[in-house]
Amino acid sequence: MYGVSKITSEQDILLTTFPGAQYSARSLADHLEVFAKAGIVLDMICQSAPRGAEVDFSFTTGYQNFAAVMAALPEAARAHPPLISGGYSKINLFGEEMVTSCGVAARALQALAEVGVEIALITTSDLDISLLVRQQDEDTALAALRRAFAL
Repeated sequence: MYGVSKITSEQDILLTTFPGAQYSARSLADHLEVFAKAGIVLDMICQSAPRGAEVDFSFTTGYQNFAAVMAALPEAARAHPPLISGGYSKINLFGEEMVTSCGVAARALQALAEVGVEIALITTSDLDISLLVRQQDEDTALAALRRAFAL
């Protein structure tokens, strides 16, 4: 309901963030290419708006890729060391009606705020919203989102 027809989750997610990366036409492509060459499937790629010559960007991957991510980091980390943390769950809200529905993200964020679940990362498309939450909060988050979207 309310634009969302399905809610799914995935555990054991690793978050990698590059704060203060160089902002250029090649920077993000060069960083991500390092992980592609290492055979790591990335998800939830997110970039901040540029601040002068710097930009922050993050991505997630399954925790099973931890060793591969760590091995690739020396080539990828240029100006500032990345921040790496695990213990997350990715919750995905999907709905074909999201394209024409107002307030879906607001409803989701409000539902999570009401139960005290913080969001580490959010990415969206026309048909889905992905929310990264602490794995320990997954059950609480899922219950709150199912209530909020009447699923």
